[in-house]
Amino acid sequence: MDVSKAPPTVPDRIRDRHPLSDHDGASGALLERAVLDDGTRLVLKTFDPVRDLTMRIPRRTVPLEVELWRSGVLDRLPPRLGHTVVGAWQERGNWLLAMRDVTHTVLSYESQVTRETCASILRAADAMHQAFQGGAPAGTWSAADRIGVFSPRVMSGLADSGEPLAEWVMAGWSMFDSIAPPDVRDLVALMHERPQVLTDPLTEMGGRTLLHGDYWLPNIALEPYRIVAIDWALATAGPPAIEFVSFLVGCASQVDASPDLLLADIDDMWGERHPQQYLTLGLLGGVVEMGWNLAYHATEHPEPQSRDAFEWWVEAARRSAATGLLRL
Repeated sequence: MDVSKAPPTVPDRIRDRHPLSDHDGASGALLERAVLDDGTRLVLKTFDPVRDLTMRIPRRTVPLEVELWRSGVLDRLPPRLGHTVVGAWQERGNWLLAMRDVTHTVLSYESQVTRETCASILRAADAMHQAFQGGAPAGTWSAADRIGVFSPRVMSGLADSGEPLAEWVMAGWSMFDSIAPPDVRDLVALMHERPQVLTDPLTEMGGRTLLHGDYWLPNIALEPYRIVAIDWALATAGPPAIEFVSFLVGCASQVDASPDLLLADIDDMWGERHPQQYLTLGLLGGVVEMGWNLAYHATEHPEPQSRDAFEWWVEAARRSAATGLLRL
């Protein structure tokens, strides 16, 4: 092709660009809204390796989202689940990711969804898990690293350096230690030091596939015929239970159904593909990942539902241990 006649790239077509402040991200990435020469609106995400935790923790030089897009992984998603990435490039030493602007359809931490909508969201992730079963792409987070991303082992050094999110997480774990029953506190502490005790049996039972890794409502947009997932920075190679347990611990309160009903929906969706004990075992991962946040809400915002949620997950951790499947 004659380079002089090649079509302009995304950065060459940008005519307007300004910061986007009204978003729910906490990793440290900068978001901007851009308008192309034909009026198309995009969202630009700048990855600063000094500020962005999804690059600092695993010490990445290229953001995982960029790698997944450039390698074609995102374009291999099943029809039920879409992505928004349309380009990536470097600018002043940082990586930029250009995405379709779905801010008008993306959900938030304030969104409430019906049980039926939740089922559609879960089925979209399940379709991806089936499509990539046994073929998770290289370079993604390991299951052990993913469930331990908020552990004191990872967060303490960041908190010491003044990282606000890490300071909040460490304060939450202190609250967890003060209110969790000793058996659950000790079990979670063990998982933080040896996450393979949980992830190894989960992988043996459920296989290893591509997980979005941060499949929460603020990273989900509802389009007429599919679910669209944004923010693939925590994409993981691991067992499906980790995906759904993380969704439950982060988003169950935003669904018009109890956690027990959502567990039943997941079991029904899986059918005979996974034994019932598999999801029960995985529930411990919710406390390992987000016990700090459960404790924060139960302590600082002690509405009955916050305390009830904390106690539900405490019992869920005990149910996981009672399966006898942990590699203690």
